[in-house]
Amino acid sequence: MTGSSSRVKSAERVLAVLDLLARHAGPVTTAAVSSELELPKSTTHHLLNVMLRQRYVAYWPDIRMWTLGVAAFEIGAAYHRSGHLQHAAQRYLSDLTARTGHTSHLAVLQGNDVIYLDKREPRGSGIRLVTDVGTRLPAHLTAVGRSLLSTLGTDALVSMYTGYDWPQRTDVRVASLGDLLPALDDVRRQGYALELGATTDGIECIAAPVLVADGSAVAAVGIAMVAGTGVDASALTASVLDAARSFSNSLTNENSGSGNTDAINETEI
Repeated sequence: MTGSSSRVKSAERVLAVLDLLARHAGPVTTAAVSSELELPKSTTHHLLNVMLRQRYVAYWPDIRMWTLGVAAFEIGAAYHRSGHLQHAAQRYLSDLTARTGHTSHLAVLQGNDVIYLDKREPRGSGIRLVTDVGTRLPAHLTAVGRSLLSTLGTDALVSMYTGYDWPQRTDVRVASLGDLLPALDDVRRQGYALELGATTDGIECIAAPVLVADGSAVAAVGIAMVAGTGVDASALTASVLDAARSFSNSLTNENSGSGNTDAINETEI
């Protein structure tokens, strides 16, 4: 039992290190890891080196700091491939389309682009949108992209967009970080993003980020419609915000374990 308890404690510490590094925008010193996790420095050093050998962390010797490693990235990519996020989002997208009568989307941020993971269209919809599942579009042009970008800090945005060529799709242009930052300020203030004609002429989109417990965004949900149809924009916005909030709460509860009545024991494995 003592050995089993020790292994569980080690696993908890590994997960804590991964969580800490994921929450920091830049590299972290050994001392900072030790302090934030309240671990002895010798334990922290040993733990980080074990994780380094397994590629879950990376060490920058020139500045003596740590970041997430390539194995952590591979796990994140595998999460998206597993389809869990799409599966979890299905009920919220279906409900959003039913409530609004418009096409709903689920998208994630990948580099400077968004990738559309899922989509629900209303029955009889004659509108052909460019947002098929698997489509990649510049994040700065889309409502889902702007809602995700709004959760990032200025330093991260500057790093992302340094040297970027700012592709455009219509005459509605966002052509520099100076154009983008005020738009993201609006999203932060309102809690949702609006886009009119920047992706496709005559199409209007509303989106909001899906957040987990630490406030980071894992995805965005939104709707798209023909602009100028006289719909109640406030009601549509409220529906999008409600879908994003409900989805966020479900993921937070899932991660905290509050949705499980029993832990999995050894006899179930």
